[in-house]
Amino acid sequence: MIKDMKIACLLITHLGIKDEMRRRPDLVGRNIILYRPDSGARSAKTLGRSIKSVVFDVSSGVSGIPGGMPLSAALSKSPDSIVLQADLERYRKVFARIMSDLRRIAPAVQGAGLGKVFVDMTGLEYMYGGEAKVVTRMLETAPSLFHPRVGIAKGKFPAYVAALSSDPGRATKIPDNPTGTADFLASFPVDVLPVGWQMIMELHRFAIHTLGELAAQDLGNLQTRFGPGGRKSWELARGIDPDRVIELKKNDVVDEYVTLPFASASREVLFTAVDALLRRAYTRPGLKGKYALKFLLKCTVVGSTPWSREIVIKEAAASASAASFSIRSVLSDIELPGLIEDVALSVSGFMGEHGVQARAFTDVREQIQDRLNRLAKVDRHLQAKTGGRKSLYRVVEVDPIHPVPEMRFVQVPVDPLSVESVRSINMPEEVKVGESKGIPVSVALPGKGSVPVRARAVDMWKMDLWWMHRPVRRVYYVLKLDGSGPLTVFRDTLGERGLITEKHRETAVTGHRWYRQDY
Repeated sequence: MIKDMKIACLLITHLGIKDEMRRRPDLVGRNIILYRPDSGARSAKTLGRSIKSVVFDVSSGVSGIPGGMPLSAALSKSPDSIVLQADLERYRKVFARIMSDLRRIAPAVQGAGLGKVFVDMTGLEYMYGGEAKVVTRMLETAPSLFHPRVGIAKGKFPAYVAALSSDPGRATKIPDNPTGTADFLASFPVDVLPVGWQMIMELHRFAIHTLGELAAQDLGNLQTRFGPGGRKSWELARGIDPDRVIELKKNDVVDEYVTLPFASASREVLFTAVDALLRRAYTRPGLKGKYALKFLLKCTVVGSTPWSREIVIKEAAASASAASFSIRSVLSDIELPGLIEDVALSVSGFMGEHGVQARAFTDVREQIQDRLNRLAKVDRHLQAKTGGRKSLYRVVEVDPIHPVPEMRFVQVPVDPLSVESVRSINMPEEVKVGESKGIPVSVALPGKGSVPVRARAVDMWKMDLWWMHRPVRRVYYVLKLDGSGPLTVFRDTLGERGLITEKHRETAVTGHRWYRQDY
């Protein structure tokens, strides 16, 4: 192992599950199964058989269901779980954004599969004023709901195992001494080794269950039985991993991505997302201080092929506001082909400042951009003082007459470096409601000791938006509470018997739940 080498592993387990929960807060706390088409689907289709689905991942509350298990078998073990098709392309884009943020911190960053990335930590503590500050910045590159964890060691594999042992939002460092790494690894199962499941099963069959037991084996016997994989596994079990973090060659393209809080065909939702992505892109080292000519937009469209549009502007844009103005001008009359769920932006066609003549006067867009930049600095100062991860947002009106309150406005972080993205506001909050013949008679509000308060219904209306991508069926009540003002609550009736069609069963959350909401 190379002397003085220090590697960190940022690990996000169940990234797909957590991304689904971030997009749909009603999934938090539910048992979820993500599935994907079987890798042999193409050959199966060729032979005229139906394509089977297998498990991609499951939430932490689901046990006994490994990845690759047929979906039908998984549902027999956990019939009450919510079943969703894994959106692997979106998960990769989300993880790519996290890796892009990590590259702001360290020059050498290497992905190693969805949710796992290695960072060369050598010398970073001197740049940021200590190792703890580097780790904090790394953890902040991922949304808090993703529960990232960090491991630090003198090799990739030990760093990964250290990350596995860390609590969410925390870091674990393996002691830096001759036997510290091997001693730390000894109690972990051989299942954490980066080898095929066949070799893992063989090791268990030979009563080799932990890394400590593997490290104690005779190397010659392991090589005879398992070949080069046996030697590699034996070295890893002893903490020997000389592989360095290899940074892939960068192209002259800056990529950004955001998941929308809800599917929408609104141009204003698209423009809001593009503005947020442009502000992030123009802070990237590859684009900062440069001009850009080409902008490629890609959106996932519900139930249709992806939509894309390449925009080449006449005057290269030196700022996010200038680029936004040009893109909005080109797309001012655009009609989206359907509901879009996300927005990906690729910026290219860079040129240095010397290639464009500077203007003598700043325009209104630059003044607005300057004001936003000052607010972003204030935001970072507040975060540093309060220890928070977010504080200031801009509220953007996207569809003020939409019947669903949480789809009328969105909030965008003032700081373009924030890990938070475009989010809904006025989201429903689950509450406990006492009923009498289906009518609310009491409600227990969060933060007030969950003590039920008597309530009287003074108004009621229903909402049945069956035609939406994710149907909305609610019964709203305005309640008059004892000792306080009116409160609006609704009962989610989508999951009630007979109301979920086969088409929407995959995206439905079954149950009988009450929520409060400012209508």
